Amino acid sequence: MMMRTPTLTEEPDLVTILQTYNDVTERLKRSHETLLAEVARLHDELHEKNRELQRRERLAALGEMSAGMAHEIRNPLGGIGLYASLLERDLIDRPGERDVARRISAGVQNLENIVRDILSFAGDGEPRLTHVLMANVLDSVLSQTAPRVSALEVVIRVDARLAAVELWCDAAQVERALLNLIYNALDAAGSGGRVWVRLGERGLGSNLYAPSLKGDGAADDLVPIVIEDDGPGIAPGCLQQVFNPFFTTKDHGTGLGLAIVHRIAEAHDGCVRAGNRAGGGACFVLSLPGSFQSDGKEGREVLLGVQSITGGDE
Repeated sequence: MMMRTPTLTEEPDLVTILQTYNDVTERLKRSHETLLAEVARLHDELHEKNRELQRRERLAALGEMSAGMAHEIRNPLGGIGLYASLLERDLIDRPGERDVARRISAGVQNLENIVRDILSFAGDGEPRLTHVLMANVLDSVLSQTAPRVSALEVVIRVDARLAAVELWCDAAQVERALLNLIYNALDAAGSGGRVWVRLGERGLGSNLYAPSLKGDGAADDLVPIVIEDDGPGIAPGCLQQVFNPFFTTKDHGTGLGLAIVHRIAEAHDGCVRAGNRAGGGACFVLSLPGSFQSDGKEGREVLLGVQSITGGDE
């Protein structure tokens, strides 16, 4: 039997097979590269989540220990405060000694403030959610900060658009968070400085540092509230530590203010971010669940009074 020799007309079939093989190989290569990239992304995401889980566990342990210490301190502290006040009353005819007793009372009050901050940080703080007008919260916050604003002669500018914001939140907790942020801004701005409280755009702050993954600050149901100052800003080496408990660059305070803000934001399924503003100074974005009222009339009436609480001229 004679063997059949392939003809030239059959060669394209071999070329087609080779091209198909090459195409399949190329597709498999691209799929392999895509899978490798996805595995790397998932590995990084898992690492980040593990890091955040470890951070939460450390904070939980720290909070539990701090709460126990705070309760132990508060009991004798109450007695010291009581005896200091009695001593101050009995020394009414001895100004020198009475001044010493008054200083003891002031020291006790400072310690009580520290204990309060520790308990606030350590507490579970499950929010009692209701519909809250942002303007009413700001009215209370800026009324409380007015003495500090006046003493420093700081100008605070409040965005009138906040009048149309209605938050789904625990009013007391959000008030505490805003108080901490605004007091920080006042301290940073210093004498004659400026502070801004304004409504941010949806998704604002994605380029700023956030201490956790819970709440990305960009969801449609989160309202970004921006607090900025014209102070020195946050040093690069401090940025990733500002929300850590007991971390502070000041010569006073407990270093718990921003840690409390972070816990409140997380309890509301929100987010807080930190960074520096383009014109100099610090920028904090507190993003909370909320919506916009159709007219904001009631809020605007409140904000008329809020905007007048300034300690200097713009």
